Amino acid sequence: MTDHIVFATSNTGKVKTLEGHLKIHGIDISVSQQELDLIEPQAETALEVARVKAEQAFDKLRQPVLVDDSSFHIHALNGFPGPYVKYMNETVGAGGIVRFMEKQTDRKAHFLSALVFIDKKGEVHEFSVQESTGTIATEVRESVDGRGWSDLWKIFIPAGSDKALSQMTPEDHEQRRRRESGKSAYDLFAEWLKNN
Repeated sequence: MTDHIVFATSNTGKVKTLEGHLKIHGIDISVSQQELDLIEPQAETALEVARVKAEQAFDKLRQPVLVDDSSFHIHALNGFPGPYVKYMNETVGAGGIVRFMEKQTDRKAHFLSALVFIDKKGEVHEFSVQESTGTIATEVRESVDGRGWSDLWKIFIPAGSDKALSQMTPEDHEQRRRRESGKSAYDLFAEWLKNN
């Protein structure tokens, strides 16, 4: 097992999430965050995007590296924006998504998370799972403490809750994690690390 992982991301929330999952699974590995200038490919899935970015990151660093990519799928929009969620966030933002949904009766949506890890031998390991089903709020709900991976947290209400992700306390998030029966991509990665 490796004793150090470079997480190629500009998002400190993702690093904290990874560290939390490693701790839960009893894995003592140091994680360092590294912002890299990676080309974001146009692809059909978050897993494809993560794979290409991980390969770029490994070519630059030549050491074990992890890349996370997520997609956001709005059922009424036939799964759009999917892996283009970052571009949608940067152009229309959470408020724009709420406006797109104004006349929609089906407000269901879900996230898909993909992690790609390239080990010291250059072997690629992929972990992908559909996570967090829920609905899109009718208005943007600001965060009380500035936490959150993206502005989507301000409009996404997980199933079984009346709060957007941005409004949840750490305890709310932990309860939600326990309530959702499936494992996250981070859980799958941590379990793989533990067994390898």
